[in-house]
Amino acid sequence: MVNWKRQIVLLWWCQLLAIASMEMSEPFWPLFLRQLSPESENIVIWSAVIYGAPLFVSGLVAPYWGALGDRYGHKKMVLRASLGLALTQGLLYFSSSLWEVLVYRLLQGALAGIITAVLCLANSLAPQESRSTVIGQLTSATAAGAIFGPLLGGILIQWLSFTALFGVASITCLIITVLLMWRVSSDDKDCNLVTKTFPLKLDEGMTVSRYTHLIWLFLSVIFLLQIAKSIPSSFFALYTEEYLVATPFFTGLLFSAAGVGMMFSAPYWGKCFDRLRSGNQPLLLALIASFASLCYLLHLQTEWLILLIVRFIWGLCLGAMLPMVQALMISMTEQRQQGLLIGRAQRTIKLGNLAGVSVGALILTYWDYEAGFSVAASVYLLCSLVLFITWDKLNRSSLPEASAEQ
Repeated sequence: MVNWKRQIVLLWWCQLLAIASMEMSEPFWPLFLRQLSPESENIVIWSAVIYGAPLFVSGLVAPYWGALGDRYGHKKMVLRASLGLALTQGLLYFSSSLWEVLVYRLLQGALAGIITAVLCLANSLAPQESRSTVIGQLTSATAAGAIFGPLLGGILIQWLSFTALFGVASITCLIITVLLMWRVSSDDKDCNLVTKTFPLKLDEGMTVSRYTHLIWLFLSVIFLLQIAKSIPSSFFALYTEEYLVATPFFTGLLFSAAGVGMMFSAPYWGKCFDRLRSGNQPLLLALIASFASLCYLLHLQTEWLILLIVRFIWGLCLGAMLPMVQALMISMTEQRQQGLLIGRAQRTIKLGNLAGVSVGALILTYWDYEAGFSVAASVYLLCSLVLFITWDKLNRSSLPEASAEQ
C-alpha cells in the first residue's frame, strides 16, 4: 500500500516550486513590459490586463478540469497543469511584443491551474479524517511559494535579466512534471466510481448532494473572503509609501508578513478542524472572520512595526478561513464529484480576486485609504454573518460527522 503521507509531502514541494515559479514574475510585470515596449504609453493598463488575464480564464475553466479529473483521474490533471506551465513560461521567454505576452498569459490560464489539480489529487489520496490537515498543508505550500517567488525573481532580474525568470520557471515546471509522473501514485481506481454516463454538466454537478444549499452558501463565503482579501491589494503599496514613508523593501516585508503567518498557521488549523465537530466549524470560522475584520481596522496607523505584527496576525486568520471552508464543502460532497466542487471553489476564488481588486481601485478613485480598509473590514463582517447563518442551517440539516467530537 502506498504511503499517502509521503505522496502529500511530494505534492507539497511540487506545489511550492510551481507557485514560486509563477510568482517570480508577478511583481515585475510593469518593468518587463516597459522594457519590451518602451514606446507604449499605456503600460499600467497593459500590466493590469496581463496580470488579470490568466485569473479570469482559469476561473472559467477550473470546474471543467476538476470534472475531467473526477472522470479520468486527477494525476492526469496535475501533469497537464505542470506541463502547461512549463509550455507557457517557455513561450513567454521568447515573447517579443505585448500582444504575444497577453496571448501566452491567456493560454496559461486555460492550461495551468496547478493549485486546483494538486488539491484534487491530494484529496483523493488522503483519508477522509485527515483532509482538513492536508488542505492546510497545501495552503502553506502556496503561501510559501508566494513569499519566496518574488524574492528569487528579484535576484534573477538583478543578476541576469527579465527573460531569465521565464526560462527558470519553464525548466522548473518541466522537472516537476517528470517528478510527478514517476513518483506520484495514480488515482485512476477512484475514477471507476464514476460511470461512463456520468454527465460532465456543471449545472447538474452537485444536485445529488443533500446539502446543495449549504454548498452554495459556502461558495458565497469564498467569494466574500477573496473580495475582502483583495480590496487593499490595489492600493497597499501606495498606502505604505504615503503614510509610513516605506521603501520598496519595507513594503515587500509588510506585504509578505501575511503570507508568513498563513504559511505557519494553515497546517495547525487543518489539524484543529479535523478534530473539531463538523457542525461547529462554521461558527469558529465566523469568529475568525470577525477577528480578521478587526485586523483591517488596525491597519490604519503609522507605526510600521505595529503594522508588521498586525499583518502577521491577519495571515494567521487567512490560514484558517479559505482552506477550512473548502475542506468543509468537500466533506459534504460525494467522492465522485469532489473534483468538480474544488474546481467551482477555485473559479470563485479567481473571480473574487478580480472583483476585490476592482472594488479597491474604485474606492481609491473616489475616496481614501481609510475607506478602502473600512469597506474590506465590512466585507469580512458580512462573511461572518453568512457563516453564522450557515452554521445554523448546517446543524438543522444534521450533517453526519466525519470527524471525531472534541
